[in-house]
Amino acid sequence: MLRHAGWVWAVKGCYHPEGYAVALPRLVNGVKVKTLKEGMRLVRERFPQYLRFVEEIGFEVPLVPLKESEVLNPFEVKPRGVLRDFLTFFKDAGVTGSYLYAGNGTDMDVLSLSEENVETLRNLRRAGLTSPLFHYSKGEVEGLLETDFAILKAYRLTEGTYMGIPYTFKIVRCEDPSPASGLTRVRGEVVITQSVKPYSLPLKYLGRLDGEEVTVTSYRSRYSELPPGTKLYVEGTVIRRREFLDLDLDLAEEVRILELGSWSELSLSSSQV
Repeated sequence: MLRHAGWVWAVKGCYHPEGYAVALPRLVNGVKVKTLKEGMRLVRERFPQYLRFVEEIGFEVPLVPLKESEVLNPFEVKPRGVLRDFLTFFKDAGVTGSYLYAGNGTDMDVLSLSEENVETLRNLRRAGLTSPLFHYSKGEVEGLLETDFAILKAYRLTEGTYMGIPYTFKIVRCEDPSPASGLTRVRGEVVITQSVKPYSLPLKYLGRLDGEEVTVTSYRSRYSELPPGTKLYVEGTVIRRREFLDLDLDLAEEVRILELGSWSELSLSSSQV
């Protein structure tokens, strides 16, 4: 996260041009910005000069200058209480969200670079030490229908509650960027055939759209842990990349669950994590 121009910004994605961070407003005049749409609106109104096309990303993003920003390091936070106890279960885990920029909060936002923590999350859920998360703010709902948003949230290992406190656990495992050569608008049914990286960002699934193989990607936790066999209706954009066709759900106008695959298949496909 960053402090810049009096706002708190959340750093997004893995690729950042030299001297800049791809970031969106998170806290503006004491008010949390909860959706991508609202964040982009604020940037267009207040910092339109930050919006630039980045070939490695494939579309226009806000580039915040690092030399004019304070970088907030998730791994330098010294947590207390329940948050400290929760972190002791995990490897290479830091703190983001309000605990990072304000020193307190009502929920726990954890960031890690280790996929080994997926198995720890699974064991904590099996042991009853964490519980599914059934409540949410309507302001969070974006992209998905509210019913789909709620169903997926309740099934995730990377979201839940510990000692009655909600947590979000983001695991980041970046990959080398693949330059984009164009965008194509699409609309139709996508079948997830393989959950390649369902727990770590960027999320990656293999799928089929109109008989053509696509790689379904996202940097947003709301699309995590989709099991194989899941069918989605998507109105969105395919980015033509050098090695693959990238159906980026973060650019979609609508994502609707038509049918959920088997959660047991997701566990099997991720058993080597």
